[in-house]
Amino acid sequence: FVDGLVIDTGDDVAPYALADVDRVVITHGHADHFAVAHDLRATGARIAASRDDASLVENPDINIRGMFSWARPGDMLVTRLFKGEPCEVDEYLEDWRDERAEVIPLPGHTIGHCGVLTRDGVLFSGDALYPEPLWEQHPLPYCADPLQAASSLERMRGVACSWIVPGHGTPLERAVAETHIDYHLGEIRAIETLILDRLEKPHTTEQAIAMISAERGLPETPASYWLAVTTVKGFLGALLDREELEFAVRDHAGWWVRV
Repeated sequence: FVDGLVIDTGDDVAPYALADVDRVVITHGHADHFAVAHDLRATGARIAASRDDASLVENPDINIRGMFSWARPGDMLVTRLFKGEPCEVDEYLEDWRDERAEVIPLPGHTIGHCGVLTRDGVLFSGDALYPEPLWEQHPLPYCADPLQAASSLERMRGVACSWIVPGHGTPLERAVAETHIDYHLGEIRAIETLILDRLEKPHTTEQAIAMISAERGLPETPASYWLAVTTVKGFLGALLDREELEFAVRDHAGWWVRV
């Protein structure tokens, strides 16, 4: 909170009654980051999100359907973090002008993910940075585009700030945050290496998802599975673009193999 500017929201509207909120920045379109934005908008605050993520804020069902190839999944297949109250977006972060903070594009976790650098040198990084302790709880965190995520972590290094505040975890002094950026990048490389090593032998898409989920120690729950589907496909697509994997259809299944 910076003089009336709120960066993301918690899930309890009560604390905001103590402050005069005029503008809310949503770092990305996952419901745990805009949970009570609709309540703040009802009191007069303007809501800002990136063009790519605005539709997810206005209609969270789009994000849910996207995970399920645009079909409608049953409720048991969807993590609660994607279920939210829709909120109209008043302005795009690409048009942002506000002396209280600067918007920093940090795509990867979602296509339109952004960070917010406050005028006093604090970078709110949303879910662009997963601190090391969070990897113990979520060893394969959701990521739509791992290559973009890695580039955004490198971009974060170039931001002049004294603190970095991740969306999940505790505020980090800049020097400490560097070690967590290194760790996150190391985990991305480790997942890439795992895929390339194991796909010396051809795997179907489902086999690749199962293999990576097992190796990373994911719980065998419907919600964890569907989060893994997006992340694993993100890695497979990235490695295909880099021509390190080949893809073919055989027996009506998609097969991946290392080049």
